[in-house]
Amino acid sequence: MIQKNSSLDWPQWRGPRRDAHVPGFKTPSKWPAQLSKQWSINVGEGHSSPIIVGNRAFVIVRQGTDEHVLCVDMATGKTLWKDVVAAPFDSVIFPAQRLGKSPRSTPLWHDGKLYTIGVNGLMTCFDANKGSILWRKDFSKQYSIPMPVCGASLSPLIDGKKIYVHAGHEATGSFLALDKDTGKELWAWKGEGPGYTSPQLATIGGVRQLVTASHNMWLGLSPENGAQLWSLANRQNMFNHNSITPVITGDTVLCGANQRATFALKLSQSGGKWSTSKLWESRDVTMSSSSPVLDGKRVYVVNEKRRGQVAVMDFATGKVIWECPGNKGEQVTIFDIGPSLLVSSQGGELFVYQKMGDTLKELAKYEVADSAMWSSPAISGNRLLVKGASTLALWNIPA
Repeated sequence: MIQKNSSLDWPQWRGPRRDAHVPGFKTPSKWPAQLSKQWSINVGEGHSSPIIVGNRAFVIVRQGTDEHVLCVDMATGKTLWKDVVAAPFDSVIFPAQRLGKSPRSTPLWHDGKLYTIGVNGLMTCFDANKGSILWRKDFSKQYSIPMPVCGASLSPLIDGKKIYVHAGHEATGSFLALDKDTGKELWAWKGEGPGYTSPQLATIGGVRQLVTASHNMWLGLSPENGAQLWSLANRQNMFNHNSITPVITGDTVLCGANQRATFALKLSQSGGKWSTSKLWESRDVTMSSSSPVLDGKRVYVVNEKRRGQVAVMDFATGKVIWECPGNKGEQVTIFDIGPSLLVSSQGGELFVYQKMGDTLKELAKYEVADSAMWSSPAISGNRLLVKGASTLALWNIPA
């Protein structure tokens, strides 16, 4: 049985609020020379991030030609249950070949259930305690081309009794609201297919709405019936991708994409009609697969132009006010732990940056994986769960 501490859980993509802010982290009085590794196990390949709920961790990986969903004991690293399905995946598109055939979508835990999406778009709801399948939807039966060229890469979102997922190929697909307990379709926005963005739910101008990106546009949808409220074209092509999870504050959405300008989008409505306008646009920063983190008037980003450069932008103007030398890789994750940031690099390193007003100061650097790290770690309290190329390791950060 899962022993759950909801205040410290990391139950979905980017944490409890999907914003990469870490609740309950206790900053060490002095950062140690090394971190303590509790255990490390071989689990298989995967770009999906692990999640943590109480005394259990969940991860979806690839072993050979199969996808494995694993439930792991956080104390020992022992596998408590697993599910295995065949997952043939092949793409002639270069980005997909370079990234391999691993699952990309981070699982979601909610109210005793675990939801996963495989690289082919196979969506499954499990009993998280037992591992039994409650329902499963194979989108390949609904769409002739069931996923984007680089594979399904959307982490689902829970909203009351609904769970949201964007299915289909780039050219055509549906953003769906499903009954989280049965998988029954409740509504569908039919139009352009998914990119690689995970949706956010926010109240803007007094109206609750889903904010997400399809292959070639940003859009807002009504969570009640899927009606499109607004959209903004942001053209992609087969070698680009929009993997950025939107950051929303007030009536403003921070948007970005691979090889595309970063911009702040202001939303407003009059007479029930929505309009969009860009408050600012910066071509000095382009974000590839690393989502930004907002802290008041500052936003922390990873600039792909410098091969993974952590930078600080003024949220009101888009001006870059600080930047590090770069070279942290294509996949970099920023976590906000209050007075500092934790930054994981593609090379398997974890950096600690202290916030110093508009600047950052590097305090420590640790090797937490001996391989490329394409997955974002999960953090529960001061426990750091790291997915390497084929391993899953638990590290402890002293309080």
